Amino acid sequence: MKLIKRLLKILVALVLLVVIAAVALVFVFDPNMFKPRLEAMAQEQGIQLDIDGNLGWQLWPALGVEVNGIRVAAESAPDEEIARLERASLRVAVMPLLRGELSVHHILVDGAALDLRVDEQGEGNWEQLLTESEEAPADDPAPTTEPEDASGDGVVSEEGQSLQLAVEQLTISNASLRYRDAATGQDLELSPLNLSLSEFNLQGRPFAIDLGWEAQVTDEAMLGDQPLTLIGQLSSRILLAEDMSRLELNGGQLDLELARAGASDDIRLTLDVQAEQLLDSPTFNGSINLRPFNPKALMAVLSLPEPEMAKASALTRVAAQVTFAGTTEQIELNPVVLELDDTRIEGRVAVTDFSRSALEVALRGDSLNIDDYLPPPSEEEEAPTEDEATGDKELIPLELVRELHADIGLQFGSLTVMDLAMTDLDVQLRARDGLVELQKARINAYEGELDARGELDGRGETAVIDFVGALEGLELAPLLRDLELDENLQLSGALNANVDAATRGVTMNQLMDSLRAETGFSGAQVRLAPLNIEQKFCQVVNLVTRAEKDPAKTWADYTEMKELSGKALMEGRVFTLESLQAGVERLTVGARGELDLAEAVYDFTLPLRLGSEASSEGGCRISSNYWMNRSLSLLRCRGSLDSLNPVSDCRPDKDALESLVKDFAEYQVREQHGERIDEEKARAREKADEEKARLEEKAEEEKEQLRDKVREKLGGEEGDDREERLKDLFRR
Repeated sequence: MKLIKRLLKILVALVLLVVIAAVALVFVFDPNMFKPRLEAMAQEQGIQLDIDGNLGWQLWPALGVEVNGIRVAAESAPDEEIARLERASLRVAVMPLLRGELSVHHILVDGAALDLRVDEQGEGNWEQLLTESEEAPADDPAPTTEPEDASGDGVVSEEGQSLQLAVEQLTISNASLRYRDAATGQDLELSPLNLSLSEFNLQGRPFAIDLGWEAQVTDEAMLGDQPLTLIGQLSSRILLAEDMSRLELNGGQLDLELARAGASDDIRLTLDVQAEQLLDSPTFNGSINLRPFNPKALMAVLSLPEPEMAKASALTRVAAQVTFAGTTEQIELNPVVLELDDTRIEGRVAVTDFSRSALEVALRGDSLNIDDYLPPPSEEEEAPTEDEATGDKELIPLELVRELHADIGLQFGSLTVMDLAMTDLDVQLRARDGLVELQKARINAYEGELDARGELDGRGETAVIDFVGALEGLELAPLLRDLELDENLQLSGALNANVDAATRGVTMNQLMDSLRAETGFSGAQVRLAPLNIEQKFCQVVNLVTRAEKDPAKTWADYTEMKELSGKALMEGRVFTLESLQAGVERLTVGARGELDLAEAVYDFTLPLRLGSEASSEGGCRISSNYWMNRSLSLLRCRGSLDSLNPVSDCRPDKDALESLVKDFAEYQVREQHGERIDEEKARAREKADEEKARLEEKAEEEKEQLRDKVREKLGGEEGDDREERLKDLFRR
């Protein structure tokens, strides 16, 4: 018991000693006595320092010091204030301080203000402080030897123990910053700025940060005469390792409100970040959650031109959720969730090598209409540039292709481009060292499926492109309707096709001039309207045979083609239909011709073959065998692609019709008077043979008479020799 009493007496004595020492410190030492010395030391550095307020001690609730009314200016312009501080205080715990530990209860900075200005010559008023400080004479201090801190954790005490810095509360309140540039007219005012740090430390324990600010930005060049207001709030918990090798930011919350000229927008995001090995090879990971905001409203606030889009509500809602990890050499975002208006896209994006810009993308989307984000159609189209008009503008940048290192995969449940509706899009693209491979492109469109592959080789002097594709079951009617090509021509039914194409070049002219594509196509039931090929055939037959038209006959305004098949060749700018064959009722229809893209014209002939006595059950009947199983080029379709109209473009072929009329007339004559014509021909042949025999006999007689006359004139043996020579002459 005596020991306890003795210890209590010692403790009370120590407390009284501390209290007496603190009271003595307050009453004996007046900190204001240091004001002239502090101001003089600042002046020696070329800084005009004015301490208008008092320097004072604080005893409760902790030992501390307080300073009031500090003003800073350049010595060359003492009336032009650069910085100002209304009040600052520091409070520390006494007992930890006696143990060599710095335990700060509260650091308060209130009313700190900076006024930074740049004149028309581009010189800032703070530069005067730096210049005058460099020019000010400096006393050479006596060399001192400070004990090293082996741990690097804090200040080293005389006993070799480091002072551990820990601050229960750090508060910066009512701070402000003003920046003005006379040359550019820019004006930034940040006021108020409030910062609060709770349990701040450098010993690896988490502490809280709460930062709030309000700013006004004036920039006539970018924002016009209306200033931009930004109100922000940032809160989080931060952990910084004692050796500065690790940083964590957890539960970060950033709220930013932007307003200007009656327009406003809010940005809200949460952030978590962990970084390791900060001093050696930093690695980091974390997540960002960007809540929905309106990009168009943000553009309006920032005075950015709003992009013209076909749909007014396009680009009015964007949100994102990203989990990331990386190093100084690469970064991976996985998963990525992006919400663009009504579209949701998720997947993975990575840059695997910053030095090569090596990119990996694997994204899946539900539904996207790209047309909504394109400029609306304009009645007055912008005049193309000279290169665009001539087709000599570079479309394939070879340098970019050669530098591209990417693996890209895109999948969409539904996609609309140029009014073409597609579903189940699956595209895989790979690029390495100038070779871009379309490894897979699979699309379902208009109840059909397209499967394609190809490659672009940019390793040579120009780009070389190869492409193969197969199409199955494409419904023609909705496709032409969405392309707005069904006004004068309607096609319905399913089409199958395969394409093998190759081209080379980097401009449109080069690509089109060197293009070669072979196509084969087929269709089971294809309807063409408003042209009726059977009706055209019957009209030609009636015209040639001079048959009377059946007034009761009503023709359909379409052609139903069965078992359609054909081949076509695209070479340069000319599309050549090499063959086409289809069944139309009891007719077999063919087609051959060309479509010239350069001239925008086409010219096709339609050979027809009839396989029975009637073109169809209710069609025209044929009374002559002349029309049976004969290939007849009766129709010709030619016209302009700009005003395509099968009704007016497809007419009887005039040249072929004239030949047909002549041939049919001869056929009719032979059919009606065939026997008599044959008899007349036989008699004519007999008469000709008799006349020929008579003439030959007469010729022999004349020859014999001539020989007799020659013998008479020549006479003797010599005459016989001459006669033989004359015979030889006659034999020749």
